Amino acid sequence: MATISGTLKTYDLVGKKEDVEDIIYDISPTDTPFLSSIGSGKANATVHQWQQDKLAAVAANAAVEGAAAGTATADDTTIKTANTQIFKKVVEVSGTARAVGLYGRADELARLVAKKGKEIKRDIEHAMVGNNQAGTAGNGSTARQLTSAQNQIAAATTNTHGSARTFTEALLLDVMQKVFTAGGMPNQLQVTPAHSLLVAGFAAASGRTRDFGVQKKIVNAVDLYVSPFGEVAVVPNRFLQSSTALVLDTEYWSRAVLRPMSTTVLAKDGDSDKRMMLTELTLVCENDEASGLISSLTA
Repeated sequence: MATISGTLKTYDLVGKKEDVEDIIYDISPTDTPFLSSIGSGKANATVHQWQQDKLAAVAANAAVEGAAAGTATADDTTIKTANTQIFKKVVEVSGTARAVGLYGRADELARLVAKKGKEIKRDIEHAMVGNNQAGTAGNGSTARQLTSAQNQIAAATTNTHGSARTFTEALLLDVMQKVFTAGGMPNQLQVTPAHSLLVAGFAAASGRTRDFGVQKKIVNAVDLYVSPFGEVAVVPNRFLQSSTALVLDTEYWSRAVLRPMSTTVLAKDGDSDKRMMLTELTLVCENDEASGLISSLTA
């Protein structure tokens, strides 16, 4: 036993109680704007296919009175293909780790399962719009990969460049015009956080004004962009590939799910509990000219 000379201070105390808040703080973003904006369907094989069609180009059409029917013409549909991708996370916690008292959670295994489920959702968003995946059928040693949105949009509705350039309103209008000409009516513009600042600057262009009423606020944001070719909601996406912006008709995008998200209890192999979270799906662009892409942008 140590003898303290003078005033006993907290620095000298033995057996002090810990002061730990019974909560875990985590601000990691879990919003997935692209995944949350599109529909969901069913896949029945690892190779998922769908068809799209388009009308013939407008042409002069005048028939001679009494003329024969003439030769018929027909255009076949186009088959599109995508491969499913497996998304997986595994957690394992010892029996002792589940038995001891913990701050901020009742069960460490349950905490990790919930956490990894959120991580898978972010990984899906990354595969769809953040990784510019070309897609692959895979093999025994190579994982299958879905085809990202950037690689499913038609060249006819894309604005690209040999070198990186700044995102401008002219680029946005060019792509919106291309989509409109093809027949699309996009409803959403997804941009990176950095590019959302440039979109906000569009409102400061010459001849434009804003009515803020009597509110004492400084507003520098664009939630809805109105163009001659339609209106699009402006949606910042943290996980979007930094060199691209997407002009989307979300009605023509969906995920085709082969295996819904599930948590599997794996066989015990000693004094621990093991779980696997897994889902398998692919991205479907139901018509590749309904949306547009602006690429080769500076971050």
